[in-house]
Amino acid sequence: MNFSACSDQQIFESVCQGEERALRHLMHRFWQPLFKTASVTMQDPEVCQELVQNVFINIWRNREKINLKYSIKTYLFGCIRYEVFRNVKKKMDYVELKDLDENYVDSFNPLLKLEYSELLDYLDQMINQLPDKCKEIFYLSRMEQLSHKEIAEKLNISVKTVENQISIALKRLKQGMQNMHIFFQIFFF
Repeated sequence: MNFSACSDQQIFESVCQGEERALRHLMHRFWQPLFKTASVTMQDPEVCQELVQNVFINIWRNREKINLKYSIKTYLFGCIRYEVFRNVKKKMDYVELKDLDENYVDSFNPLLKLEYSELLDYLDQMINQLPDKCKEIFYLSRMEQLSHKEIAEKLNISVKTVENQISIALKRLKQGMQNMHIFFQIFFF
């Protein structure tokens, strides 16, 4: 089949039927616009390339399950926004919440600085809503970088209790971040 003359929808339908050539053509057609969209937020071209690759890998893996409600173009741009958000969130997991390196924040697009600040405020609110013991253990783990064993010794509790409390904290924060993800998609993309 000559995909050059096909609509985006026809190409996508061929992808869903398992035709690899259709996927390559879809990638060729949308690679540059998706890359540009990712590069608005992410300054590193290699990261942008990886994010675009992830979009197409996920489409291929889930091709039989995807049920488009909108155009393939809308779907692809939604996917790249999601990949960018996941990448920013993943980077945040490695940054201390209070003592941020200004260079890290400056590595984002300047338009995201305010959003990033709001995200940190939201995260602080969620941490403050944790039960007292859970909040204390989470703080010792993430802010003071203590090991589970050190926390257990300091608070005179078992390592298992520390692990459970950190698990509870992370689960609640993750749920809160998913709500924030919806907020980001609606208001910032």
